[in-house]
Amino acid sequence: MKQKVALVLGSGGAKGLAHIGVIEEFEKQGFEISSVAGTSMGSLIGGLYAMDKLQEYKNWVLTLDKVDVFKLIDFTFSSHGLIKGDKVFNKMKTFLPDRNIEDLDIPFAAVATDITNEKEVVFTTGSIYEAVRASIAIPTVFTPVSKDNILLVDGGVLNPIPVNRVIRSGNDILVAVNVYADIPYSKEKKQTKKQLKIQDIYNKNTKIFKQKLNEIIPKSNKSKLGYFKLINATTNAMIHQISEMTLDMCKPDILVNISRHSGSTFDFYKAEQLIETGRLAAKESIEKYKN
Repeated sequence: MKQKVALVLGSGGAKGLAHIGVIEEFEKQGFEISSVAGTSMGSLIGGLYAMDKLQEYKNWVLTLDKVDVFKLIDFTFSSHGLIKGDKVFNKMKTFLPDRNIEDLDIPFAAVATDITNEKEVVFTTGSIYEAVRASIAIPTVFTPVSKDNILLVDGGVLNPIPVNRVIRSGNDILVAVNVYADIPYSKEKKQTKKQLKIQDIYNKNTKIFKQKLNEIIPKSNKSKLGYFKLINATTNAMIHQISEMTLDMCKPDILVNISRHSGSTFDFYKAEQLIETGRLAAKESIEKYKN
């Protein structure tokens, strides 16, 4: 009989693509994922797995280069956030139809934050896409989701690794994936000429974005670190600390650690690299568990 796993996937922007490699390695080694809970990117990957559509998403995300990623970002520059997030979800819906969480084959939970009342919101029913969109709404980056007179933002604000939200059975083990682990990360391989050319195009596009951003941010609010980098660094620090406290209070049977330095929020063009990072980390953690 296969060992059942209650799987918890943490938040982490594009770093969360490592969750795909983790899932694939656990299945390869004979584990059965019987339930899943996720926050932010973890909710997206977990939801797709529960829908049995993770392979289709993986096939798509592996085709994205830096220019493709930039084209999927719908800038809005509003006071509530810089990005609407509609474009990427509309694209996904063309090959991954929405489903209700309660109709999935395995229990799934997505965690968001009710910023109005300062509490968690756990989605266990309703549209997968609506739940995930709320869960990934990084404050000041993605516009929040308005629902029932409340504003919903990224679940990572309060619960980046929702070990307390996954449904457990009597004979399962708890597995958590932390993509904000403070561990070293090996540098990327040298880029090819084609990759360098794509990098140049990407840099030009991001330069235009930063110029527009500077136009709407008062000069007094500009930091030497850079507005977007400051947001990213602040979010990373917050999620890292909350994750550490959560894992210390509720220790999983298997903890898969992914370096917080493995990628930034929008590094989806590193899909192949991040998926492999997750696979290798899962393999190492499983070996430690078995020994």
